[in-house]
Amino acid sequence: METTTSLFDTWGTYFIYTSYMCFGITLIIILFHELKIMTTANEKDRYDYVNQHEIRFFWYAIIAFITGTSLFFSAVITPNVPVSESMRIYVGVFFLAGFVVIAYIMLSNLVRILYPRFLENRLTRIRNKPRVSAAGNAMRKLSTDEGAVHLEESQLAEHTSEIHSVEYDVWFDEKTNEKKVEKYMAYQHAEKCGECGFYTMKINTEEVVKQPTNGEEGILLEHYRCSYCNHREAREVPIVALSSNVKGAVS
Repeated sequence: METTTSLFDTWGTYFIYTSYMCFGITLIIILFHELKIMTTANEKDRYDYVNQHEIRFFWYAIIAFITGTSLFFSAVITPNVPVSESMRIYVGVFFLAGFVVIAYIMLSNLVRILYPRFLENRLTRIRNKPRVSAAGNAMRKLSTDEGAVHLEESQLAEHTSEIHSVEYDVWFDEKTNEKKVEKYMAYQHAEKCGECGFYTMKINTEEVVKQPTNGEEGILLEHYRCSYCNHREAREVPIVALSSNVKGAVS
């Protein structure tokens, strides 16, 4: 009995120390990610980094936090459970497994359902942050119609692709005529689901139901699906007429 108690006390100490290490790893992951964002000067590069890596780094932090929390509470609560010393180690394992399952269910829902809203707001802020030209002037983000005339034919082809729609932001320096054309993939972003209210609605498939011509707009049909409640809906998106899109064309 004394050997069992001593063994569990040793395990409990290891659990506590390991939990502190996991909490430290959680903090390091978050700080590394935020530092990477702050040191990325170009807004488009920053947008792409956040869009591609934020969820992954957040998951790493969540897993480290779940591990640390489970180890800590298992080590703290198990000694206070009124069981025989010979059963205490099994109770400790039971509590550890239980804490891992409960924490994972709670926090995984946070990542899948609630966090995308924060992420999309962050991406929107980065995307709309005023750009600065090489001359140091503030650039203006052109409207869809204004920016259309600056698109190349290859960009127009991507915009009307039946695989995935592409959005372009055009920033213009009115003093030096410098422009920046930034490409964004619309299907990668989550929107608020009208059925469940969570930011889990994404484009599932797309199809061009009407091709644009030189004098008439086309129609892109986007099929959305919610990954939480499986709600589906379709939205029509106009495709600017070819004569308005091709660079150098007269509006």
